[in-house]
Amino acid sequence: MRRADLTISLITDEVSPSLDEALAFASAEGIGTVDLRVIDGRNVLALTRGELVGAAQRVQAAGVSVSCICTPLLKWSPPSKVARAKGDQFGFELGERAPREVYAEAFEAAQVFGARNLRIFSYLAYDGYRTQDLREPIDALLLLAEKFDMKVHVENEGVCNIAGFAELEALVTAYRHPRLRALPDIANAYRSGVPPVAADLARLLPFTDILHLKDYSNAAQRCVALGKGDIPIATLLSETLPTHAAPVTLTVETHAPSDPVVTTRRSVHELRRMIDRLGLS
Repeated sequence: MRRADLTISLITDEVSPSLDEALAFASAEGIGTVDLRVIDGRNVLALTRGELVGAAQRVQAAGVSVSCICTPLLKWSPPSKVARAKGDQFGFELGERAPREVYAEAFEAAQVFGARNLRIFSYLAYDGYRTQDLREPIDALLLLAEKFDMKVHVENEGVCNIAGFAELEALVTAYRHPRLRALPDIANAYRSGVPPVAADLARLLPFTDILHLKDYSNAAQRCVALGKGDIPIATLLSETLPTHAAPVTLTVETHAPSDPVVTTRRSVHELRRMIDRLGLS
């Protein structure tokens, strides 16, 4: 891997619910690409077409591009299944809408921003989950990915069926589809009770374009700036990325309930130090 193969991004609402404030932060920190989830306090999928176009114009004016729309797709229960927990929907409710209607809206929103990637989940966790349970929704999403020339990235999340790296690997290796990608979140895997080792991440990297990075302090029982918690992110990156051949986007997702600007800035600076220590040319 070369240094140029690594891109730093951030989810804007981790800095501020205000899109303009988050874009100003990104520009000040030399970050040229961002991910969108909440815009001015509202989920991207709650915005009208006109609001999306207006937001896209503000992003363009700031000289920033959008890499990924971090959607809540499949962060709900399928028919006849009862979820063990709901998790954070970031202002989104499926309600009575048909899932396929929302799938299309998500791709259309991404198209407005020029984003080529959509983050999705794996249904809220329920008893008896099997990888095959995701076949119908993922097949539908992949048809749209082909139509819009995009990729869908499945993130592991503690409240969802795919909580750790093993389940994520099972899904992407079952499909081996170029438009279905893994989106490993190291901290989410740690907090799910099955901490990944470097070999787990190395097996996922061939199916991965994006990594989500945050740190967690067991003593404080909360997320903290990168390098200030108990998750060995630097070690995992140093033992896997240098020998990986393809580009990867490293997305900062601080989850800091207080001082989000300060925590995200410290995380970005620490991530750059981690990258520098990889010794890439």
